[in-house]
Amino acid sequence: MLSRIAESFYWLGRYIERAEATVRLLAEHHQLLVEDQSVPHATGCAVLLEALSMPDTGVDTPHELVRVLVGSEIDPSTIAGAVSAARSNARAIRESLSQDTFEALNSAHLALSRGIAFAASPGVALHNVLERLLVVNGVVDWTMPRDEAYHFMVLGRELERIDMVGRLLSIRHDLLWPSSGPAATLRAAGGLSPFLRSGMAITGADARRFLVLDTTFPRSMRVCAADAEEAVRGLQRRGASDSSLLLREVGMLRSELEYARTPTAREIEQFVDEARGAAQRAGDEVNRAFFRQHGTVVWSH
Repeated sequence: MLSRIAESFYWLGRYIERAEATVRLLAEHHQLLVEDQSVPHATGCAVLLEALSMPDTGVDTPHELVRVLVGSEIDPSTIAGAVSAARSNARAIRESLSQDTFEALNSAHLALSRGIAFAASPGVALHNVLERLLVVNGVVDWTMPRDEAYHFMVLGRELERIDMVGRLLSIRHDLLWPSSGPAATLRAAGGLSPFLRSGMAITGADARRFLVLDTTFPRSMRVCAADAEEAVRGLQRRGASDSSLLLREVGMLRSELEYARTPTAREIEQFVDEARGAAQRAGDEVNRAFFRQHGTVVWSH
């Protein structure tokens, strides 16, 4: 597979996941700000923007928070920007994608570029965007062959998911909103229903432990690390070279999370920080191993 095609699939997976995770997080955080006035709006806006590594200058109302995080196509840290970047990568590899995948992604892009009525009803508008992104993920799973392209896309998605779950947990909804914060954290990761089936009480500590170490929930850091490792092994089985350091990075993370035994709250925080660091290093290693530029070939006559 050509490096440029592999890179487009990798970033397609990352940007789709970034957009979906940001939509979920914004929807739940906005709801908390509106329903629970115990935390000043300026503080609530600041903690979310800080978690997403975005400047918070002048953002002190839920409406402004929605406007900033929906953003524009030029900023890939925002929802509109991530969807636009995903579409740009999809266009670069359109001949390698199924028609249904591109059309589903293009539909999400057009909905954002034409302007969904976020100001009138942010919750409904964010839910509509989330539905479109879920369709994209569903079509990918239903139509993509499990080849090198799929493994690169899954690898990008899982590394981005680890990072986004870490950003979600860094907000500490359970401390800011003790009564409703833990449930909001779980909903922001799509994990409230799976958590309730476990029979545990909804507490901040148990919610965080679930999102880090659960063995069955696909967005837990432990499962994401295992899926990332399997994607790298899939690339190796298909002859991908120079991936031993990448496999070591994701394999060590998976092993550390898999063999954790009844960790304390402090150890959970350490796992979160270590997982985000490992995901960052793995992303750097992906770029080095597969996408590094070799310079321009100069032809002589």
